[in-house]
Amino acid sequence: MNQRVHKTKIQLRFSDIDMLRHVNNAKFATFMENARMQFYRDLLAQQHDWNETGLIIARLEFDFKIPVFLNDDFYVETWVSAIGSKSVTFDYRFMVDTDTGSIVKATGKSVVVCFHYKQETSIPVPQLWKDKINIFQG
Repeated sequence: MNQRVHKTKIQLRFSDIDMLRHVNNAKFATFMENARMQFYRDLLAQQHDWNETGLIIARLEFDFKIPVFLNDDFYVETWVSAIGSKSVTFDYRFMVDTDTGSIVKATGKSVVVCFHYKQETSIPVPQLWKDKINIFQG
């Protein structure tokens, strides 16, 4: 991957851990949401009113490789792999830093649709978003 990725540090909580003593797989959807929203906050700053228009989830997928544990130095790398007329596809790597390097614990993908909440309809991806994503990722 030659494009720039966005990095979001995830603070793991005791409540994220299941009976097998690792982070429960269901938590990864929340981690993905946190990373995606931080990506948008960092790219768009305060230039968007999330109360009127935003994103809805059309698809989530995960591939789990190695369990994540409570004391892991955990973060998510996020990038946009495709922009459609009304949707944006995000890819994710769920990472842990160790003394010997970074380890991919899981990967994921989400497809989000741009949506007007008051009109309850999908809308085109704003040109500003396309421009800022292209500039950020190179």
